[in-house]
Amino acid sequence: MGVIMRGVGISALLIATPSLAQSRIDRARTAVAEATAKVEAAEKAGATTHAAETMARAQESLRVARDQLARDHRDSTINEARRASGLADQALEEAERNKTEQASAERDARLNAEAQVAAEASQRAAAQDAAAIAQSDAAAAQARAQQAQQAAASAAADAAAVRAAAAQPTTTVTTVERSTSPVRSYSSARKKTTVRKTTRRAAPAATTTTTTTVETKNN
Repeated sequence: MGVIMRGVGISALLIATPSLAQSRIDRARTAVAEATAKVEAAEKAGATTHAAETMARAQESLRVARDQLARDHRDSTINEARRASGLADQALEEAERNKTEQASAERDARLNAEAQVAAEASQRAAAQDAAAIAQSDAAAAQARAQQAQQAAASAAADAAAVRAAAAQPTTTVTTVERSTSPVRSYSSARKKTTVRKTTRRAAPAATTTTTTTVETKNN
């Protein structure tokens, strides 16, 4: 009876050994398939660009796992496949974080650029306003200068007219009538005196006096 039981146990062990081996190869294949899916997902998410170093390690581990599976090294296949899966997950997280940081940096750079453009536009507008004010002030100053020049010319003309008028001689005619009645005579004599004076304003000391006497006698 004991011999029979030992035979049954050995038979069961022989039957279970191929099943156990088959389970290990399936586990290795499943691990490689999972690692492949994770690595491909990380690649599509941009991990090759945004987490290049970690992604390269994941791809290398997946390559080694496939190589070990081809050589039927099941344990090493499973280990490398699991390592590739972990690195792929890490690369995916790094890629998402780096993309978020990059997007934030790009947004900040864009906002700074827009602010700089707005500031430059404001400075240009202020410069244009200042130039317009300066041009207006220059035009007003030129107008005032022209008015002053015209006033000076008018004053010079008036002064010249005054000098010309002062240089012309002035003649004054004075007529004096005198009546004379001599004693012991029936006749009367009337004298008419005309005084002509010529003066020059420029030289008031030089005066010419002309006296004309007209005598009229009545018998």
